[in-house]
Amino acid sequence: MDDLPINRRVTVPARDLRVETSTSSGPGGQRTNRVQTRVTLILEFMRCEAFSDAQRQLVGDRIGHRIGADGTIRVICGRHRRQTANLEEVRERLAALLRDAMQPIRARKATRPTRASNRRRIESKSRRSAQKRDRGRDWRGGE
Repeated sequence: MDDLPINRRVTVPARDLRVETSTSSGPGGQRTNRVQTRVTLILEFMRCEAFSDAQRQLVGDRIGHRIGADGTIRVICGRHRRQTANLEEVRERLAALLRDAMQPIRARKATRPTRASNRRRIESKSRRSAQKRDRGRDWRGGE
């Protein structure tokens, strides 16, 4: 198996990846119970030297629920009929998962409401206030 490139700086070496196959559910007819087309890609995440401590912490904070008790990340695909297609997709999924998890969090830029939106809000409040104020009036002439 080849190394798995995550981004320009991080490439997971093939020695940290393990592939398991099993029989897949879904289409395939009589051969589904005989051919192992479902692929599980297992990354030894906690032992992988491709990630720095800061990256490992960031990924752990973001997708910690995906990391098993043994420190591995598992990605499974059984969608395709061919094992090679499932292996290709599972590699892409793992790379995308780690790439998204390592993206830096952008700080929220504080914004202020526009003058027009403030004016609309105040007008809406005064209309609602007038509507409620008018409910108490007796319009029949004081009977």
